[in-house]
This record gives sequence, structure tokens and C-alpha cells, in this order.
Amino acid sequence: MLRNVLIALVAGLAVLIIVDASRHARKAPPPAAAQPASQAPARAATPRAGPPPSVTSASGPLNPPTATPALDLMARLATRRRIVREGSSVYLDSLFAHTDSSITRWFERTSLNVALVADTLLNRWTPALLDEARAAMRAWVDAGSGLTLREAGANDSVDITVHWTDVLADTGQVGLTTLRWSPDGVAHNAMITLALRRNRDSAVVPPATRARVAIHEFGHALGLPHSDSPDDIMFRNSPVPAPSRRDQATLRLLYVLFPGPLRVQP
Repeated sequence: MLRNVLIALVAGLAVLIIVDASRHARKAPPPAAAQPASQAPARAATPRAGPPPSVTSASGPLNPPTATPALDLMARLATRRRIVREGSSVYLDSLFAHTDSSITRWFERTSLNVALVADTLLNRWTPALLDEARAAMRAWVDAGSGLTLREAGANDSVDITVHWTDVLADTGQVGLTTLRWSPDGVAHNAMITLALRRNRDSAVVPPATRARVAIHEFGHALGLPHSDSPDDIMFRNSPVPAPSRRDQATLRLLYVLFPGPLRVQP
């Protein structure tokens, strides 16, 4: 009898212990579940040094890929205002007549190499042609733009090439310049062609005329447009023998402006 009572007490005590443990288990917070990697909070990344901001300076062209449209427009407007402010003392305003015109010039250069291609097999060739080209180079060096034109050596890279031909077919001209530049207005190379005659039936162009034409074409190779005044060497059929003060002022202005398009329309 006593044995049965003891067994019953022990069994009841075990039940109470199990029930109490179950209550504590329900009150305890569940263990933290592992968070999927895609939802885990991002670890703060160590900041990296990025590229420096693009800075537009008065000494170089605006770089279209990095400049904002607003800064690009401001630069163009500033260039146009500067040209207008100079008034009739220069003739860069002639560029406004063309919606796709640009300020085109050599950039970050203080010296340009000029190759004079002598063609001794050319009929009517004379060494005086080389001297005329050299004199034309010196005429622009004195203009104060900061550029020097020097005759290229055998191992030098060439920026401007000068060569001669008998006639420029079907043009009636005795000088032609092809200036190549990139979209930002920076010149890369130029080719000057000087003819000895206006057409196949004409006489040889006189030396004084050849000298004027050579100076005129070098002006184009440096980026100058045509002038509207016959007093300037950059007039289409200029009678003057050397760059005028207005030619020189225009070249100096050209080399302090931003290269690139002058359009302000969207």
C-alpha cells in the first residue's frame, strides 16, 4: 500500500516538472533564424577616390563628353560676347554667318613644324618659291599669337605641309588650304597648295602675288577666316603685302578663345 502511494507521488512530481518546463519553453524567445544573404544588411563600403571633376579653363577647349550642357552653352555665349565686344577691330564675327562655324585653332602648342615639299621636277620650279614660303611663315610669327612656325627637319613630325602645283584645276585660284580639326575645334594638320599659274593658258603668277597668296594661306592654316576688308591680308583677293594690324589682332584674339562650335541653338 505504502509502495503504491510513493509511486503515485513520484509520478505526480514528474508531471509537474514536465509541465513547468513546457511553460518556460513557450515564454522563451525563439532562437534567431539565419538571415538569407540577399537580405542581410549591406556592409558599409570603404569609399574610393573617384576621378577629379572636369574643370573648364580659359586656356583650353570645353570637352563635350564631360561638360554639362549648361556649362557648354555658357562657354559658347562667353566666346560670342568676347568677339562682339572687339567690334570692327577684328573679323572673327564672320563666323557667325555660318550656323556650323567653329573657333578652330591649334591647342597647347607653342611651335608648329612646317614641311616645304620642293618639287624640282615641276615645270617652272624655282628655289625662290621656298624663300617665299619661309617669308610667309615669318610674317605670322610676328603677329603676337604665341605660336612659332619653324621649318621641319628630316626626323620631325609635321603639322603644316606646303607643296606646289602648276595649276589648281577648274578653280582659277593660286592658293588652297585644307585644315583638319576635331569636333572640339582643335586643329591637327594642314595642307597648303600653291599654284604657279591661275589656269593652263595663263602666265606664271608674279612673285609679289605669290608672296601675298602664301601669307594668306598660312593665315588659314592657323585658323583665320576671310576678312571683309581689302586692307587685310585675309581678304579674299587682298592687295596688301603683309598682315595688317587687324589681321594680327584677330589672330591674337583667336588664340585666347575657346576652340569649338559657336552655335547656341539647341
